[in-house]
Amino acid sequence: MAASAGRQISINWGNTSPATEIGGLREKGIELNSEPIDITSDDDNGWRALLTIPAQAEVNISLSGVTVDDTLKDAWFDGNRTETVLITFADASTMLGTFYLASYSETGTYNEATVFECELQSSGAVSYTPAA
Repeated sequence: MAASAGRQISINWGNTSPATEIGGLREKGIELNSEPIDITSDDDNGWRALLTIPAQAEVNISLSGVTVDDTLKDAWFDGNRTETVLITFADASTMLGTFYLASYSETGTYNEATVFECELQSSGAVSYTPAA
């Protein structure tokens, strides 16, 4: 994979066509996690053994940026906290799944732009399509 700029990653919220791109983003973090299943027994001679399939897999997305619209805040207050999220990377690979808006915060300090932070947590399977 070639080097790329973080600003080349776009994140779309919602199942509308076209989906709403989350604007004002400065930082995007994508965390892929899986919880192993421990199958260690006396037969393993003291070494831990893990099943090759996870007990639970999850994708967490942390976002922060300058508040330019109220898309995520409106979703939280409207109770529409679960939506389709499409992430498009610089090389045109994509990640698609249903995500839950777990947290949203805004901070407005004197003489500075209002900024936001949020966390999206996967709910169900997330697909990844490599660049063509």
